Amino acid sequence: MTRLIVQPRVLAAALCILPAAALADEAREWLSRMEQAVESLSYEGTFVHMVGNQVETMHVIHRAVDGEVSERLFSRDQPGREILRRNGKVTCIFADQQTVLVERRAGRHGAPLLGALLEGASDIEQWYDFAEAGTDSKLGRTAKIIEIRPRDEFRYGHRLWLDQVTAIPLKIQLLDPAGRTVEQIQFVSMIVPAEISDARLQPDVATDGFTWYEQEPSRERAGAGAAMPGWEVTDPPPGFALREARVRPMPGTEHEVEHLVYSDGLASVSLFVEPAEGGDGELAGLSRMGAAHAFTLVIEGRQVTAVGEVPPNTVERLARSLRPLDPPPQ
Repeated sequence: MTRLIVQPRVLAAALCILPAAALADEAREWLSRMEQAVESLSYEGTFVHMVGNQVETMHVIHRAVDGEVSERLFSRDQPGREILRRNGKVTCIFADQQTVLVERRAGRHGAPLLGALLEGASDIEQWYDFAEAGTDSKLGRTAKIIEIRPRDEFRYGHRLWLDQVTAIPLKIQLLDPAGRTVEQIQFVSMIVPAEISDARLQPDVATDGFTWYEQEPSRERAGAGAAMPGWEVTDPPPGFALREARVRPMPGTEHEVEHLVYSDGLASVSLFVEPAEGGDGELAGLSRMGAAHAFTLVIEGRQVTAVGEVPPNTVERLARSLRPLDPPPQ
């Protein structure tokens, strides 16, 4: 296997003479390189995922050959939990629950290193500042530091250490509006193998006897020529707009869920609308799951949940301003 070649460190002082607009353009270019690299290159590495006081060590094996992407992500701390991806098909194995969930995901939503980074909104500079912040050394390699700084309290920022040669992220931080680290991914090892065998992409867990849930294709409601969604957000936070609306079957249940995605081009929030059960009112209010916040309430007999890796006021505002269209969804 071949290792990455370290390039000479770029003098951070030289950046000070460049106009701010030029620095922002170069930062965006680095992010575009990163998005392409994470999907189009083959690599393998171990990283530490930190959220608050919780720390988990993960291992990722990613293979890209002739446009076909295969990936295996598993926890070193919780054996039996694995995520396998073949292009848009994602299989989640939970050995402790003896269940397997199979989903279809479009685009990069299955890639663990990308998250919601840059969905192509043309006006994203209204909500974020992009900047280079010099270079650093990670894993013996020179890394370019890129910062994405929010301009208000409705979104988080990002700081990324991108390998100078490949643009693969070696470290990623999610930052709250005060600049504090909310979530962090940091590689402790990274290699770029010449090839990755099929065997390396097979799970360690035998799933015989497990309960399988295969998500049926969702019915798209937003997009060119599609029907309008049954709900709308009347007062979204600045910059957040409807990007996707689908009706999704829920594995293990008989009912469907309306799923709306609001995004500013970087941060995204999912809103789920489903029938309210008798005790669902007890679940209302704000909760936190790792770096994500969720806000739940009941609107006109439907349970509404907004969830995303954004500040709590963002999910609450989206959930509270969701209203059914006329006629209401069935």
